[in-house]
Order: sequence, then C-alpha cells, then structure tokens
Amino acid sequence: MLCFATTWQHTISTSVLTAPNRSRVLRRFAEWVARGAMDEPGEPPPSTPARRRLDTL
Repeated sequence: MLCFATTWQHTISTSVLTAPNRSRVLRRFAEWVARGAMDEPGEPPPSTPARRRLDTL
C-alpha cells in the first residue's frame, strides 16, 4: 500500500493506492529513479533501493 498527501493553499489532498505495483506511472517513475536520475553527489543514492525494490516485483 502507498499513502501520500500534499497541501494546497486552503486544502490538503490525500490518496491511497492499495496495489501500487500495478501502476504503470509509478513503475516508470521508479525505473527513472533506479537509472540514477535523482542521485546527487555526496548523498546516499535513491537508485540503489529503487533498483532493489523493482527487482523484487
């Protein structure tokens, strides 16, 4: 399950995905992260755990 929220000027929005592994949009985003698109020098790379998670799906 994936739960997330965001704030707007006067409201709060929340969403829950009960099966995020079936979302093509999230899968494409995770593949992009796993390729190192968000890695920053001197910071722990998010690509490593993203790749590990994708390999288990």
